[in-house]
Amino acid sequence: MKNTIKIDESKKKILIIGANGFLGSNFLKLLEEEHLSRQSFSFIAADLENTHIDPKIPYCNIDITNKENTTEKILEISPDVIILTAAMTDVDQCEINKELATRINTNGPINVVKTCEKINCKLVCISTDFVFDGKLEGRYYTEEDLPNPLSHYAKTKYNAEVAIKNSSINYLICRSAVLYGWNPNKLNFITWILEKLRKNEELSVVTNQINNPTFVPNLAELILKLIEKSACGIYHTAGDIPMTRYEMALKCAGVFEYDHNLIRPIETFEQYAIRPKNAGLDITKLKNLIGSELPILSLEEGLKIMRR
Repeated sequence: MKNTIKIDESKKKILIIGANGFLGSNFLKLLEEEHLSRQSFSFIAADLENTHIDPKIPYCNIDITNKENTTEKILEISPDVIILTAAMTDVDQCEINKELATRINTNGPINVVKTCEKINCKLVCISTDFVFDGKLEGRYYTEEDLPNPLSHYAKTKYNAEVAIKNSSINYLICRSAVLYGWNPNKLNFITWILEKLRKNEELSVVTNQINNPTFVPNLAELILKLIEKSACGIYHTAGDIPMTRYEMALKCAGVFEYDHNLIRPIETFEQYAIRPKNAGLDITKLKNLIGSELPILSLEEGLKIMRR
């Protein structure tokens, strides 16, 4: 492992694969705060390269598409839990480069699963609302609903889910959606809207795609809470209150006091990969487990934190 920092063996070792990414880096930020995870968890960061990981956090290079590298490094660390956030998430690029998407999003998790089986390690894998076809009417998707992925991205993520469920490991699959928050490295859907509105630029947003916007710092806390509670199986871990993309844009304008007249509603938008229309996730199961221990933020609540 490429670090000189001793791992605290008295704490539960959590290996975060994809630690440079948006969600991965937010797990690491929790260590900087007065958070219960500091007391019970010891984090090890892993990614293809160390670009901006705190030097106080143990780090190693792991390429999940390389079976030998993955096995060797995970066996060396021998973690209690792996949180797999590494993925190819650009839905259109996954459609264009299907082979790469499959290698990262399906074969990569399978390599991790096979190593977890050797050391009795729990795997927490981040999945997506896009595993559903969006044809559901009158309600939102529960964990019991049958997936039917439309895009290649969604198929690669669902195939990873199937491989995990068919394995012998202890697992937790967390389906999420529309991850947002301040990210210095890349715009997400919500920060793209805010950037356009800040510049007084017009933007067109679809009215017929429903998702749960999920505030990434809150998502990291929720997943750690699930780990603490030894949750297993599938959980929809997404923001409270599903809404259309157009409604998300209006909410951004409202909270940040930008001109909502810049937002133009449209019914269709040309995108390379097909998107499900109603991909709203029912998070009742998550709420029942967590109760009042941790808030599950709506978009409005997340935006207010961002504005502060």
